[in-house]
Amino acid sequence: MSDPLAELIGRSLRTEVSDVRSEIVRRDPHVELERVRYVAGGLERSLILKRVPRERDLEVHLLPFLARKSAHVPRVHSRGIPPPAVPAKRWLLLDDTVDAPSACDADPRAIVEAKVAIERAVAGDAPALRALGVPELPPAAIAALAPPELADDAAEAARRLAGWPTSLVHGDLVCENTSLADGEVRIGEWRWAHLGCALLDVVRLTGDLVERGEAVLGIALSRVYGGLVDRQIGTDELRAAELLERVVAGQRRD
Repeated sequence: MSDPLAELIGRSLRTEVSDVRSEIVRRDPHVELERVRYVAGGLERSLILKRVPRERDLEVHLLPFLARKSAHVPRVHSRGIPPPAVPAKRWLLLDDTVDAPSACDADPRAIVEAKVAIERAVAGDAPALRALGVPELPPAAIAALAPPELADDAAEAARRLAGWPTSLVHGDLVCENTSLADGEVRIGEWRWAHLGCALLDVVRLTGDLVERGEAVLGIALSRVYGGLVDRQIGTDELRAAELLERVVAGQRRD
């Protein structure tokens, strides 16, 4: 009897595989990660089969596109998008970076450099990104989502950031969503991606480093980002981005 999982791995990699077995490494209402171990070329290897519900499937559409543009995202070997009438989860077959060290464990500045490289790689692809389902969320649109107690401050923050160019924003750029694999920084978990002000990614990563007790590393990131995108980033802009990131964080929790 044929093994559907072995057939999927073999077709995706276009090679002979054997001794295919799997284990669930994470399962919650938003994602299921299944590690698939197999033997190819006499060596044991592994991949991750990532399944997500339809309402959380932006990454299924976006990540293959990004993987063609940049080495700084997980490599996609295949994906599955069932027909609308089929109540099945969407899936991606990815390189296994689940147990890889976070890129924050090395030099967080390399994460900023990788993020800017991705921004540049898709800078001319806004129509394609919109077609893939990436929403537009400029500062003014984020401010409109603020709770009443933050509405006025959020509107002022949006005004301060109105002049920033529209870029691909990761939406949850924290250490946990980065990895070091084959000497490269990889940035995963793109389900909150949008088109907007990418300074929010920088303050999100900085805040995560502060929470990890690595404030010294985090403080320099805005200067690194400003140098890469050729902009002077003032304190007022950073505070505005921090406030709008708080609003976005509320949307992620919802």
